Amino acid sequence: MVSSLCNVAGYVAIALVLSRLRCFGRLAAAAAVAGALAIVGSWALWTLGAVGSVEALLVYKGATRICAAFVIVAWGIRFSDLESALLTRRALAAFLVATVAFLALGVLRGLSQCLLLAALLPASMVLWHRIGPGGASGAAVGGAASVGAVRQFASSVWRVLLVFSLFGVVTWVVILDAQATSPGGVAGSFVAGACFVVMACLLVASCLFESAISYRYVFKLVLPLVMVGLLLVVALEGFRGMGAALVSVGYTCFDLFCFVMVASACRQSGVRAGAAFGWYRALESFLPVPALGLTLLANIVGMRDGNGALYVLVAACVLVLAVVLVFDRGNIMERSYLNPAVNYPRAEALYFARQCEAAIERYELSPREAEVLSLVVRGRSVPHIAERLYLSRGTVKTHIARIYQKFGARDRQAMIDIIESIALDDA
Repeated sequence: MVSSLCNVAGYVAIALVLSRLRCFGRLAAAAAVAGALAIVGSWALWTLGAVGSVEALLVYKGATRICAAFVIVAWGIRFSDLESALLTRRALAAFLVATVAFLALGVLRGLSQCLLLAALLPASMVLWHRIGPGGASGAAVGGAASVGAVRQFASSVWRVLLVFSLFGVVTWVVILDAQATSPGGVAGSFVAGACFVVMACLLVASCLFESAISYRYVFKLVLPLVMVGLLLVVALEGFRGMGAALVSVGYTCFDLFCFVMVASACRQSGVRAGAAFGWYRALESFLPVPALGLTLLANIVGMRDGNGALYVLVAACVLVLAVVLVFDRGNIMERSYLNPAVNYPRAEALYFARQCEAAIERYELSPREAEVLSLVVRGRSVPHIAERLYLSRGTVKTHIARIYQKFGARDRQAMIDIIESIALDDA
């Protein structure tokens, strides 16, 4: 409980204050180095007998959690500048590398394990810097997003985050109960190995179909694991740990899918990715708290006295989620997800194209600025525009800044609002 609330507080601080700083990348790198030193230092002090194992473990967990918060948000900022399909493949590849590192940590012991753990976060930040600057159209840091941009972002992700929250609470109920009642608890190595297989399948599917990750891909692979896990939890007393591990695989995969969704929504709407990922990770860190409350309530009312009522309730909740997600014909999970920033029916799209032509003439845009404008209003990122028009990223950002200046707009959404306000009869 305390650990979860500390995580929430850290992510909220990043969302409200730290991610607004222009030096957030350097701040994240410094936090990663400080965390590595804290890990090595706590292990050395414990080995020398200067501190007890409990104190060393507290320092180790605190350092890794704080550093992970900075690194995760930093990578979210970087990924928010990528097109959806490329974002999917990069996120899956990064997760596979992290899973291999986790499995290696389970094999190593002593000093070698400590050194590998201490090297992971600094190595991640080195790779982060080598990839290059991110944050299309100022989405990464600095500047306040317009109300329209925030509304567009919220409309893209609130359904997914709502289902993720429900699924996360259900998952943590199962995990907490398995840790309390099963001799082996939840097998971390099994979870990592199963996640590796599932994510590898998703990566192959993403490469073959050349499309962004879809919740349909996720749940066609994950839901069978989740349902088998729940059956083990409900029916077989001795396999609750294995069942909880399978359920946690589904939760982890859904978490990565939400990461991709939030990054894509940041790119499309223009909101600050640092703030968006800070709030998203704060939500994810808070989920064990209501799960613990439900578990305590189940103890009080006697739902865990051998009758399996708690697990039947959990299984029913997941089954409802499965039906909603797999047989969803209204695309409640993916509305506005893979679409450009402006999503119109065909007639309205033609009208908007004429409004863009009128805006180009009214605000006296150059031919190159007109080309950039046509891509910006369709939600294309700076790297995509640079590759499409054979320009450098700096040149593209300069063109975008000049366009905003001519329109008198602070960001992309404000510019789109101005274009939509043009009456063609007057133009």
